[in-house]
Parts: sequence; structure tokens; C-alpha cells
Amino acid sequence: MTRHLHAKHELQWGTHLKNQALAEAPPAPSTAAASASASRGMLPPAEQQTEDVPPTPPPPPPSTSVSTISHSSVQLSISQTLERKRKFPPSHPRALGLNASISKLLAFEMLSFRLVDTDSFKQLMAMAVPQYVVPSRHYFSKTAVPSLHMQVSDKIKCALRNAICGKVHLTTDTWTSKHGQGRYISLTAHWMNVVAAGPPADSSLAHVLPPPRIAGHHSLPPVASSSYSASSSTASTSSSGQPHTFTTNFSTARGKRQQAILKLICLGDRPHTAQEFWRGIEQQTDEWFLPVGLKPGLVVCDNGRNLVAALGLAGLTHIPCLAHVLNLVVQRFIHHYPNMSELLHKVRAVCARFRRSHPAAARLSALQRNFGLPAHRLICDVPTRWNSTLHMLERLCEQQQAIVEFQLQHARVSRTAEQHHFTTNDWASMRDLCALLRCFEYSTNMASGDDTVISVTIPLLCLLEKTLRAMMLEEVAQMEKEEEDEGSFLTLSGQSVRIGSEGGLFKQQRTGSQVASQGTVLEDEEDEEEEVEGDEDDASSQRGGSPGPSLVRGWGDTVDDDDTPPTEDSLSLPMGSLAHMSEYMLQCLRNDSRVAHVLTCADYWVATLLDPRYKDNVPTLIPELERDRKMREYKRTLIEALLRAFPHVTGEQVEGEGRGVARGRQRSCVTASSSEGRVSMAEMWKSFVSTPQLSAPTPDTERVSRRQHFTNMVEQYVCTPLHILTDGSAPFNYWVSKLSTWPELACYALEVLSCPAASVLSERVFSTAGGVITDKRCRLSTANVDKLTFIKMNQAWIPQDLSLPCAE
Repeated sequence: MTRHLHAKHELQWGTHLKNQALAEAPPAPSTAAASASASRGMLPPAEQQTEDVPPTPPPPPPSTSVSTISHSSVQLSISQTLERKRKFPPSHPRALGLNASISKLLAFEMLSFRLVDTDSFKQLMAMAVPQYVVPSRHYFSKTAVPSLHMQVSDKIKCALRNAICGKVHLTTDTWTSKHGQGRYISLTAHWMNVVAAGPPADSSLAHVLPPPRIAGHHSLPPVASSSYSASSSTASTSSSGQPHTFTTNFSTARGKRQQAILKLICLGDRPHTAQEFWRGIEQQTDEWFLPVGLKPGLVVCDNGRNLVAALGLAGLTHIPCLAHVLNLVVQRFIHHYPNMSELLHKVRAVCARFRRSHPAAARLSALQRNFGLPAHRLICDVPTRWNSTLHMLERLCEQQQAIVEFQLQHARVSRTAEQHHFTTNDWASMRDLCALLRCFEYSTNMASGDDTVISVTIPLLCLLEKTLRAMMLEEVAQMEKEEEDEGSFLTLSGQSVRIGSEGGLFKQQRTGSQVASQGTVLEDEEDEEEEVEGDEDDASSQRGGSPGPSLVRGWGDTVDDDDTPPTEDSLSLPMGSLAHMSEYMLQCLRNDSRVAHVLTCADYWVATLLDPRYKDNVPTLIPELERDRKMREYKRTLIEALLRAFPHVTGEQVEGEGRGVARGRQRSCVTASSSEGRVSMAEMWKSFVSTPQLSAPTPDTERVSRRQHFTNMVEQYVCTPLHILTDGSAPFNYWVSKLSTWPELACYALEVLSCPAASVLSERVFSTAGGVITDKRCRLSTANVDKLTFIKMNQAWIPQDLSLPCAE
């Protein structure tokens, strides 16, 4: 009986034994004995003063009856005990749920399928859920993971089917596996959905609203026109020719920018040519977009020749990755700036010594404690990643006091240490380089953000150029104060340069061809313009707008990659100063052909104009003398884009003799679009400046009315005052709310603003794939690599009601 109570009723039995021990304890001394002890002085004074107070009686012992214990457990019956030991059948809901959880665990944490067959994992599951039978690894690799991949694909296709725009933008990149599986091509999609208003938790795909439609629109899904219609202000024409009205109230909806990984294409043993890249991309776009009636839009990627050529074969528009463009500018500066390679070589040697030598690291730690410096280790950079070089220099400057003391103590001991001794100029150059590279690190982080869209390209590049120019002018002003000659100093070539208030330094450095090529690059025309630009900087920081992406002239013109670094003859400041570094970096930025195309491309400015966050500040980014002309040009470009994107006509216009004329105009538009394969600036301007080919009065009148309709839309939007928008999704919500007011303009704006700034998502796909394919997992099939990477990167798309097939 005692053994049973100890095994089955351990808590109650322990309480009973404790109470029994208290009951058998010797009784406390009586009051009389305590009084006698107090009279003999055996008690302290405090106790002697309270000796007349009767003692508190001990509490009665609690009852040990099992029936009086509220938390007592009921012993299981024999049938219940047998039921607990019975294993779940394969179709049991608990078994299916555990199978789904293990499948997600293997995909999310990039674990091997062999984990489920190990004894440790089986023991863990036997302890946690004894009734569960763990399926074999073959079930997860051949059944569970493919089923999970299929369900995620179906959910993404459902979201694509409800895309508000007819084009889906893509990002792509290439990567070669070191385990001999060949080259991979990543393909990601970016589009826009309209979801019901409410908190983010309530805006799942179940609340996606059906997109509006306009018949005959070949670029975007149709929207019910609010003002341009011959029969009704809200009516549009369906595909069957019958007018209909779209009744969804978009004022209570909000836009949600979606992104997903479509495919990790493995070329295997196939040659890595543009034709093979083109076949792989075309196959995936047909598989994902044709069933839901979508078309690929802009494609953001780096400047790899084979990849760019493949996009040309597929008729897709290539958009250079802004992060890649900024990286090329910084790399050009680091490799060609005078004495920069020697300085970085010395820095790397010092950092490597403290990383590989334990005595040197221990001595550095002691010096850090003595000087009260942070106990940080030095960082060794990766030469191909300039941001790691920045972090290496920042850490070295942080530990300057300890490094200088260490070098002073060991300079006489080792000749190598003396060679790697940093001078005062070296420390100054490192600090100046850090200040310079931080601007590009911030810009790169902004361009690589998940919420960064193409509209922030122009603000980012303009603010980056202004920052470099401000750093140079600040340093020049400091140098002027130190010179004995008022306002002049000697350069390396011995020529005197005077810095005036009109920015003459920059004008002297530019030739006529450079000024023509840079177009809209900001210049310091007057002091008042500098003040306006400064106010614009403050406004941008208050808006919380993050600078971002980059495109090419006409969204698709080719760019010459032969960018030559600046020469010393083109520079006018003394070498070794922050002003000289800033001037050299500014020349590298301006001489980059991709940056020059972005700043002279009207489509980029239109994208910025369509972003409500930057609309009111677009004129401040343009030189004052060209401001009015450029703004009119950008408005005309936007109007022409709307005319090309919405060539629909109403039922009353397609009658009698006018029907053939209208159809002829539609055929010519489609032919022009199919010949180019994309919407280009050349065709847009040709359509704008050329006279109509048809002489019939009805089509000309209709053309003018459509132009006036879109002109009114654009003018109303530009003149509408907006509140400062700081939320990253604010532009999307704004345009969704305007779908009923300016349907065509809102649809076109949502299409443009859904394009990402950089191909960072494709780079992350390869980082995930590198974690899936490891040295211990190099025999994994390419199909499983694609599925596991797809599930890992599309975690947000996994259905809540996930259901997997039963294990055999």
C-alpha cells in the first residue's frame, strides 16, 4: 500500500508524511517555564517585556484525507490506459498536424531529411507524443515537401489572379553552386493586391478584393472610368461588348505590395548562354502568368552580359539594380583613388595580426581595459564587399588609442610592425574614408529595403550627390580659413583655384559634353538654390522617405559599361583631404553611365512624380532655370504613357464608318508595341510629336478628348495638396483610394510603384540555397533544392489550414 501511494499519489502522500512529522514533534515549552527562564535572565529584554502576552496557538494540521484535496488526480481506468498506449493511425488529425509541423521544421531550419530517422529524434517524439509514429524520411522528401510546395504555389497563383495591374515585375540573378550542381537562376515576382481595410492581421488573402477591369486594355487590367465615357461616368465595356459598372468601394480598401519567389532554375550541364537563360525565364513566365492573364513587366537585375542578353531575347525590359550600380561606383573609387590600395593593405595586415595572434589580441584587450575602450575585436574585411571595408575601418578608428599604444610598444621589436605603423595622415584618411563610405552604405541600405520602390531613385541619387558636394564645400571652407591668401590655395598642379558663392568650382570641372550628358544633375546656381535644396533635405528626412532604385533611359535602352575613373587633371583640390576624396567620389558618381541615364530619363522622374511622398518636392530637385520646362516635359510623358496604356473605346464610338477607323488605330498601336516588345521612350515621344495618320475627323476628335481627359487627371493630381506621408505603404493606400476618382492614373501609378528598387530578394534566394546545399548535403537533388528554397523564402504564403497527405 505504501508503494502504491508513493507511486500514484506522490503529492498527497508527501503532504501526509509532512503533517505526521509535525504532529510527532516535541511540544513547545510552556508559559510557566518561559516565565521562569525570563526571571533568571535567560531571555533578551524584548522577550522579557512581552512575556505576559499569550503565545499564538499553532495552526491545526491539515486533513490528510484524499477526498478533501481539490487537485487530486483520478486514476485512469484500464481502457483509458490502453487508449493512451495506442498509436495514431496515419489519417489521425494529430498525426497529420505533426507531419505538417515537421515538414515546415525541415524546410525553415534547412535540416536534413535524415533527421527524422535518427534515434534521438524518435526518442524526443516518443517522450512528447507517445501515440505518434514518425514517418520515414522518404515520406517527407517525396510526399510532404512536394505537397507543401504545391499548396504554397496555389496560394501565390490565387494572389496573382487578383493582381490589380496586368504586369508583374521580376527580379533575377545567377549563382553557381560550389558542389557541382551547375548554375542556378532565381526568379522573383512583385505585384499589387487590393485588400480590405483593417489591421494587417485581418488582411490575409481571404480578404483580397477582386480587381477592377476595363475592356480592351492591353497593359493593365481594366478599371471602371470615373469621368471618361460617352454613355456614363462610371460605366465601362466588358469583354462581351456590354457595358457594366464596377461597384466596389475602394475608399475603404488599402493596397498591399506582394512579393514571392517563383522558381530556382538549375541549368545543370546546359551551357550558360543567353539562349539557355532566355528559355528558362520564358518557361517560368508562361507557367505562372499566362493562366491568370498577366504579363511580365520590368526585370531588375545586375549587368551580367548573358543575363541582359537573355532579357533582350525574351523581349523584357532590363532595369539595373541600384545597389549594384552604387557598388560599382564605390569599387571604382577604392581601386583608383591615389594611395588608397596601399593604405587598405596596411590596415588589413594590422587587423589580420590581431585576429591570428593570441598574444597580440590579449595585449590589445589589456590596453582596451586601461583606456576604457569597448572590448571589441578587430574586423577583417572581404575585399569584394566594400561595406565590410567600412566596418573594418570604423572598428580600427574606434580602437585608435589602443592601436597606437600597441604600435609604440612593439615598433622597436619587429621591423614588420614598424612598416605597418600608422601615421597621423593615415588616421585622418581612414576617418575621412569612413565618413565618405557611410553615405553610400545608407543609400545602399535604403535601396535594398523591402518597401523601397522605383520612385525613390531620383531623390536618392540627388541627395547622395548633394551630400558629397556639401562635404566638399565644408572642407574647402575650412581650408580657406587656414590659408594666408584670402579665398585661394594651391592645388597639386600649382594652379590657384578660387571658391566663389556661385559654385564656380563645379562649373570649371565640367566640359560642354559633360553638362549635356548629365542633364538634370543638380548644380549650385545661386545661394538661394542651396537654401531651397537644404529645405528639401529636411523635408525628405521628415517624410521618412527612403531613397531607392534605378532604371535606364526609356525603361530599356542599353547602357555603355565603359566607365573610366577620374584623372588627377580633372580634380582641383589638394590630395589627401576629405574635400579631395569627396570630389573624386563625386566624379566617379557623375561619370557612371548608368547614373547619367537615370538622371536624364523622364520615366524615372515620372515614377517619382507618381509617389505622393515626393510629388511636391520633385521641382526642388530640378535646377531653377529648367524647372518649368522639365515639369511640363514630365507631365507630357505621363499623359502619353496613359494614352498608350489605355487605348480603349466605348460602345457608342464603334459604329458605322468610325468602327473601321477605330479598329485601324488599335491595330497600329498593337503593331508598334509588338515590334518593340516593351513601352519605350522613343515610341512615346514619336506618338506625342507626330501628327495623326488618319484624316477622319471622328478619330481625331476622340484622340483629343482622351488626351484632355488624362491631362485633367494629371493636373488635378499634381495640384492636389497632400499631407506628409511617412508610412511605407502610404503611396499604395493613397492610389487605391483614388481608383474611383482617377481610375486609369491610379492603375498606372500602382503598376509603376510595385517595381522594386534592387534585386536583393534574388540575392537572398541564393543565400538560402547555400544553406540548403552543404558539404554534408551535397547529394540533394536539384528539384528538392528548389522546393526547399521555395518554401523557406515563401513562409508568409503557407496556408493556415495546411493539410498534407497521409503517411503510408
